[in-house]
Amino acid sequence: MTKNKTKTGRAIRIVLLTAAIAALLVAVYFRTNPVWTAAERTILPADRFYDIQSVDPDGTTLETRILPPEGYSRIPVESGSFGEYLRNYPMLPDDIQIPVFDGTTINNTDTAAIFDISIGDEGYQQCADSVIRLYSDYFYETGQLDRISFLFSNGDECNYDRWRRGKRMLVFAGLSVEIPAALPDDSEQQYRNYLKEVMRYAGTLSLQKESEVISPEEMRIGDIICNDTHVVMIVDEAVNDKGEKCYLLGQSFIPAVCFHVITWTEGRNNVSPWFTQEQLSQTQSSVLQFGLNKNDIRRWKGGF
Repeated sequence: MTKNKTKTGRAIRIVLLTAAIAALLVAVYFRTNPVWTAAERTILPADRFYDIQSVDPDGTTLETRILPPEGYSRIPVESGSFGEYLRNYPMLPDDIQIPVFDGTTINNTDTAAIFDISIGDEGYQQCADSVIRLYSDYFYETGQLDRISFLFSNGDECNYDRWRRGKRMLVFAGLSVEIPAALPDDSEQQYRNYLKEVMRYAGTLSLQKESEVISPEEMRIGDIICNDTHVVMIVDEAVNDKGEKCYLLGQSFIPAVCFHVITWTEGRNNVSPWFTQEQLSQTQSSVLQFGLNKNDIRRWKGGF
């Protein structure tokens, strides 16, 4: 009888241990394999109470929606470059409220154009995440898969090439380790899942780790203006005959909204999406929010 009880007790312990291990493996799998789902976007009119200079409401891309200021022309960009990618990016209809990830909208009067970009339904695609998304999508759509790699805020790397071969990042209390936790999968859905994981743990701090400060004179398309709390990206550039430059800036923010082009305002009749180099060269910028200034101008991984 005693032997039977001992065997029964041992069997129960083995079953419980096996169940515990199985439960742990399942938990690790779901923890390391996020699933990205596109949010439903709501399109509502904004009904601007003033005109924004240089905006052509009939334009369907960044290049055709926002024209250069009078006396300026867009700088030439190479075929297949990030600059060309952004200029050809489709825009949502003009004069609408900014779609939010949860199906609501925000009526920002400083929005010149809104990118026709999807956002995840869990609200991860905020300011730094939208910059990462555009960098990554450019590499993905041009077949430069080996360049899709981003740091988490803790400094650890999340690499897409290893991700699509089944490696995953297990994160706990600010620590992360790469483990084999899935089968190889190079589908677009798995690419979106990868981006969701990056967006969970990357941010303005990780963008700063992967970039270096540059001067206002060096600014070009793809550069960022980034501090600990916010980041905007230079999405286009124009120049006049005197060599004076101006730039379009794009951003997202909290809550997660579609990436959009912002404006500066000097009175009701002087609202423009083009920021001059002089404006962006100020130590304490009066045209940018979140305390951004010339000391925050940065180039990510050598630029584009």
